Amino acid sequence: MLSQLFTWRIFPSTRVSLLLAVMLLPLGFFLPEWWGWENGPIENTQVIILIAGAVLSWLAARHNRDDSQICKLWLWTIPVWLMLVGRELSWGRVFFYPVSVGPDGPIFPAIHRIWYGRYVYPVNTIITISTLCGLWYNFSWSKIKQLWRIPAIDGILFVLFTIAAQFVFEKSLISVLKPYSQLLEEWSELIVYWCMVSILVVNGFKNTKACETSLLESNIKSNSFKNFLS
Repeated sequence: MLSQLFTWRIFPSTRVSLLLAVMLLPLGFFLPEWWGWENGPIENTQVIILIAGAVLSWLAARHNRDDSQICKLWLWTIPVWLMLVGRELSWGRVFFYPVSVGPDGPIFPAIHRIWYGRYVYPVNTIITISTLCGLWYNFSWSKIKQLWRIPAIDGILFVLFTIAAQFVFEKSLISVLKPYSQLLEEWSELIVYWCMVSILVVNGFKNTKACETSLLESNIKSNSFKNFLS
């Protein structure tokens, strides 16, 4: 059943997710506005979290090297993290001198005005297609369902704050929060990225062999009980 894929257990990383969620409004109201600007402190923290996600994916792959399929699955998540890093860094635009500064912070050169700009989207397309193929080829629903347990709280926060960042705050749908929208949007994205890291940490470093043994024993007991009833 799909419900077996989720757990309500609160892991240490899940506590951090909850803390970040609770801090949303207080920080959104009281942090300086420039913290939410492009290339500002919150966005740079997002980049650090995403780079940490890529490193942890590599470590998770090494941890699961005895299972080639799971190992490769974790390896194929690394481009996902790196693509998100590129997105947050505006594909490198933030490393150039701003052309001006507006009410929402510095304005960096448009991507088509940068010397490598014409290659960004074609390369992104190739990486995206390759990554999706790699993830699909190494994805085993039955194995994921058996071995993974997604923290339900992280999953819920991931969905809620993705919606909040991309629709509520980015489009300033709540008028009373409009002056704080940029800060709230960036902090919501930070929560989303941390929830992703939390799910990775919970599932990437399990004792896979112990999990498989436990599941095998559970299946044997279940089948024995069914045979006894029949």
